[in-house]
Amino acid sequence: MSMTPVSMEPPFGKLDPSGMAALVDAIPEQIEQALERTDAAPWKLPKHEPDLIAFGGMGGSAIAGELTAAIYADQLPHPWLVVRDYHWPACVTAKSLAVLSSNSGNTEETLALDAEARARKVPCVVLSSGGELSQRARAAGDHVQLLPGGMPPRAALFHAWVPVTRLPAALGWAGDPEPGWREAITVLHEYRDQLGVDAPESRNPAKQLARALVGRRVFVYSAPGAAAAVGTRWRQQLNENAKVLAHSAAVPEQNHNEIVGWQNASDATRAVSIVLLRDREDSAAATLRLRLAAEYAVRQGATVHEVTSDGESRIARLASLVQFGDYVSLYLALAGGVDPTDITSIDDFKRRLAESAKTR
Repeated sequence: MSMTPVSMEPPFGKLDPSGMAALVDAIPEQIEQALERTDAAPWKLPKHEPDLIAFGGMGGSAIAGELTAAIYADQLPHPWLVVRDYHWPACVTAKSLAVLSSNSGNTEETLALDAEARARKVPCVVLSSGGELSQRARAAGDHVQLLPGGMPPRAALFHAWVPVTRLPAALGWAGDPEPGWREAITVLHEYRDQLGVDAPESRNPAKQLARALVGRRVFVYSAPGAAAAVGTRWRQQLNENAKVLAHSAAVPEQNHNEIVGWQNASDATRAVSIVLLRDREDSAAATLRLRLAAEYAVRQGATVHEVTSDGESRIARLASLVQFGDYVSLYLALAGGVDPTDITSIDDFKRRLAESAKTR
């Protein structure tokens, strides 16, 4: 990554040839469109109540399931599993419901999960923009919750997250999420005025944080539960958009092992910036542990920054943290002089994976 300061002000030109900035700026509109789309085409589910939800997907297609599980963790009467793998655990049976999520519909691991679910006679529904996964679902008579195509999966999160939050309501496991999303639209519109691409760095907290993170390792720390799911999203976006090595962890687990990694101050600890994700539902114990962990890291040479959620409902607050992280990852890419859309490393890995499969 280039260490020469680069402007984060539009127009971005060659820095953003595929228009990732416009996609991040359009998050509030994504929510509105997703609500309209799912109003017109609600979930069609099996008649029996499943003993659990098995949500299968990878990367930007899996995080909607993880965030939804976090939102409803204190309400769901049955388990909600998020599986990022080729295989389901043994507990996923014909009594369960498999939700197969792949933006492209061609994700290798998700197609394997789909095949295994059908072999086990697990009822399935699909969340996708098309591809092989949608074709299989339609051939089997399963419901396909259609997503708009033509954008990177990580940039389409809210298109998927909104309908996934409506799944617990369709099952009678939780209330209607629409009021929370309506609040989120308002909050995120206001946030866009502060954080959006047209807001200059001099008064834009997301651009200022990105500038502070240039050239540093980024550790995202949070309380457990919902904030930890957002921490995963931040890590993924920093990886894919900004092309930086990032890490996420939650207290209290961090205090029982990772904190020992901070024990000896070194060039490595001094190269780290910690971002603390804060939410008003953080317990007093978690808040104290985060503060003490951050203080310890500062003594070892790290820098610490905080980002606090905004809004009343849990959905709006988590959405505000996600939006902030998406902007930071975008601006960190631009500040470092890298294309936020480019995923050459993933494309290369898939090519080598395919070549290796042919030689087995």
